[in-house]
Amino acid sequence: AMLNNTFSGKTYLPAKACSFCGMTYDTFRNTGKFGCSHCIDSFKGRLTPVIKSIQGYDRHTGKIPKRAGGAFKLQMDIQRLKNELKAAIEREEYELAAELRDKIHALEKRKGDA
Repeated sequence: AMLNNTFSGKTYLPAKACSFCGMTYDTFRNTGKFGCSHCIDSFKGRLTPVIKSIQGYDRHTGKIPKRAGGAFKLQMDIQRLKNELKAAIEREEYELAAELRDKIHALEKRKGDA
């Protein structure tokens, strides 16, 4: 459902098929599943903005191993908030930007205390 809402924006591009399995972008939108591992490359231009709007960044970061400790997760949280802050400023949502700035400062202080 979340993907369908995100895909329903005005920037929708006409369907394109995966060159390997033939799955169309419309089919992916309706099912939320790829036909093969090559679909990601075929639909990359359409997926990148969607992934960025959902996650706050367009790069896969994977899961953080528990043994890596909280420092890495803390740094990832700070980076995610910085991305959200930048987007809030671009949308001129200054109250949200101030809240995000304060959260970033609090996390950076916590990071410095560790």
